[in-house]
Amino acid sequence: MQHFEAGWGWDAQVRQYVRKKYRQDLEGLIGLDPYLLARLLRGEILPERPYATVKWAMRQQPFRPLELYWLFDHDPDHGPDLRILFAPKSLVVPTEDAYVFAWDFLALMARYARGTFPLEDAAPGPEWLPFGDFASAAATPIKDKALGPREELLQLLTPDLVEVAMARLDVGASTETPEGWQVTWPILGDLAMRLSHNGQESEVAFDSHGAQKYAPEFLLSFAWLYVNALLRECRQIEPSLPRLSRYF
Repeated sequence: MQHFEAGWGWDAQVRQYVRKKYRQDLEGLIGLDPYLLARLLRGEILPERPYATVKWAMRQQPFRPLELYWLFDHDPDHGPDLRILFAPKSLVVPTEDAYVFAWDFLALMARYARGTFPLEDAAPGPEWLPFGDFASAAATPIKDKALGPREELLQLLTPDLVEVAMARLDVGASTETPEGWQVTWPILGDLAMRLSHNGQESEVAFDSHGAQKYAPEFLLSFAWLYVNALLRECRQIEPSLPRLSRYF
């Protein structure tokens, strides 16, 4: 992460999480099946390991061009360490977005490692649940802060523009609806998200399994990341769209 714009500070925060906040939790990774863990995190275990103390290396590709690598190092004398690396092509993603992806995945691994989440094979549920239908009222301010400023841009997106942007992201699917458009993304192995827009407002929904398993803060964090990615792609295709910030 040090190679991202102003990435040194963000990298230091991630290293602090690994070395201090989650250090004891990460010890539990040594007893978990890395292949099942990778499937639940929508990643893959790589056959190559750079040195002997690395127990496994995992690659994740949330969407094009973002690509993360995790190296779980466990030395008998020094305990666990988790290294987060990015493919060079990922540098076009804003630093904050890359950091939030790293933080979210790290926090999920820590929860599996300490047993908060049992490591059991699972898949997204069969139904879509709108966020407001299952999240507490306390989560509404978080949703408004994360997605509210983006509503203005979402209203300007056409089904054709969204379809091209989704193809460029190389993950998920888009469909035109009678009122507007909707997109679905596989977020994790057992979590999927749907974003729909009817021309007036947007609705975020999650699958019935993931909505019950993951805390609202996790769900909204991933929603923020994927909506950001969609808006960036749309503006690259249609530069006349208003700028929300230097990245949108």
